[in-house]
Amino acid sequence: MTEKSSPTDAIHARGGSGATIADVAQAAGVSVATVSRALSGNYPVGKATRERIFRSVTDLGYVANAHARALAGATTRTVGIIINDVADPFFAYIARGVERQASAEGRMCLITATHGDKERELALVDLMREQRTDAVILVGGASDDPRYRKQMADRARALAAAGSSLVLCGRPSLGAGVPTKMDTYDNEGGAFAIPDYLISQGHRRIL
Repeated sequence: MTEKSSPTDAIHARGGSGATIADVAQAAGVSVATVSRALSGNYPVGKATRERIFRSVTDLGYVANAHARALAGATTRTVGIIINDVADPFFAYIARGVERQASAEGRMCLITATHGDKERELALVDLMREQRTDAVILVGGASDDPRYRKQMADRARALAAAGSSLVLCGRPSLGAGVPTKMDTYDNEGGAFAIPDYLISQGHRRIL
């Protein structure tokens, strides 16, 4: 009696680094075209199908651009920042600061938005890893879902292994031992600065 092997077993058997888009499609039980649409984010794909595809991507360690894998030691002098909405002034100010600093260091800044979709956020991190960005900055709005946190922790480790960094801006830690960099908000300092400024302008009755 022979035991049926899975696509994941087949990938591990040949070294663990040769996953193709066809392998992902087989593991997720969908067509290659559906995988391509889900990864590009430009076409509608059902939520359950999309989650199944991204789970297969993670399990297989699939990276879409094989050329980028071959350039594991290269740097693109690119920084990626992932925010919720480019039109929101809060996120826009942070993105502007990152872009200015990146430009000052001779780097290009990629600014992308999740629109509150955590699966899209995971996919964007994968795309930035594929593009070999020097750092991926996640701003605000983290999910407490344990599965999501594990998936993001896995991506933090993959980025670190590729010589990149996952930066959490205004987000809680992903756990002890997960290779990330933290940039927290100074909420106390901001709360002090607002009434301090109003008082300096002569106001005495502050609501």
